[in-house]
Amino acid sequence: MINGSKESSSLEPRCRYFGRCGGCSLQDLSPGDQLTLKHHRLSRVFATLPDPPAVTLVALANPWRYRNKAEFSFGESDGRLILGYHAAGSYHRVVDLEDCLLLPEHAMWIVRNLHAAAAQTGLPAYHPRTHQGFFRHLIVRASQSTGKVLVGLMTTPENRERIEPIARQLLEQQAELSGFYLGHSQRLADVAVPEALWLLAGSGFLEEQFGPLTVRFDLLSFLQAAGPQAHPLYESIVESLTGGPHDVAWDLYCGIGLVGLYLARQFRTVYAIDVASHHIALAATNAALNQVTNLVCHTGTVETVLADRRFWLGQAKPDAIVVDPPRAGLQPTVLSSLLAARPRRIVYVSCNPDSLVRDLRGLLTSYPRYRLTRLQGFDLFPQTAHVEILAVLERSPQTF
Repeated sequence: MINGSKESSSLEPRCRYFGRCGGCSLQDLSPGDQLTLKHHRLSRVFATLPDPPAVTLVALANPWRYRNKAEFSFGESDGRLILGYHAAGSYHRVVDLEDCLLLPEHAMWIVRNLHAAAAQTGLPAYHPRTHQGFFRHLIVRASQSTGKVLVGLMTTPENRERIEPIARQLLEQQAELSGFYLGHSQRLADVAVPEALWLLAGSGFLEEQFGPLTVRFDLLSFLQAAGPQAHPLYESIVESLTGGPHDVAWDLYCGIGLVGLYLARQFRTVYAIDVASHHIALAATNAALNQVTNLVCHTGTVETVLADRRFWLGQAKPDAIVVDPPRAGLQPTVLSSLLAARPRRIVYVSCNPDSLVRDLRGLLTSYPRYRLTRLQGFDLFPQTAHVEILAVLERSPQTF
């Protein structure tokens, strides 16, 4: 079953870079055909599980200009500094972009102006093969509810003094620009992950609205790409946990605490766990912003926290557990801890159907027995092949 558009015809891609840029792969399909394709893929993947429920798929309200994050790469072409996404099928070639139709227009204005200012410095792009050069990546974060933007310019360590005037100038000229970060990296891997990060100008945070909640996030925070349009996903998590005891819930891989804030509306205590201390600090800040007093934050790997049986055998013994792990899924030790904690329900949120199916198979075939009661996809990534999935497991009533 698909909840969304009923269109079913192919379209001329709206983006002039389609086919060269590696960012989108489905722009030549209508919204209805994109949903149908994703639904068929999910149905095939989950058909390998024992007695799976039918998969439903919820469409995104607006399939354009929805992303709140993008990572651009610098390159060179005919002696010019270029900025864009990697070409389809290439780790080194960069497609120079004037616009990306998945990012808000005001964010792209800032990208274009920053690109022009960087080109005026005369400093070269970093070359992944020779490991020479200066400009590496540009991270862009945007808030749909406030219209504000954060940027993070990633470079090699030299020439910081050349960037500080650019940061101040852009902040003065662009009302939508909230803050400007500079990140340094000497990693050989071509990834937009800084080894050191400084706020050069402005505010280090943005705020976004999710239903009744206001959340604060920074340049590197995890947030669903479609921003507030992910609200139905979080409401579905809450809906999946209605009925039964509502004493304790766990929010594993909690990030900035968004799932935990939704859970706090119906559970006495919510324990939020994440390995990144800056995420936990933001989770605590977001609890205070929303006057939530029953969110308890723990810093540490999920594997380590759950290995302490005293944690969940005492006051933290859960009635429900929500997991939203990295793309690789759950470690075997985490699966074992989930089963040992014996919650009434487990809600698993994933962007990777393959790792999700692997982990679900482990939960469905071990003890205590769980049954899969719900599979729901959320098309939070229109024009691409990606989809977010919600799986709900309930402990068998015969298992005590």
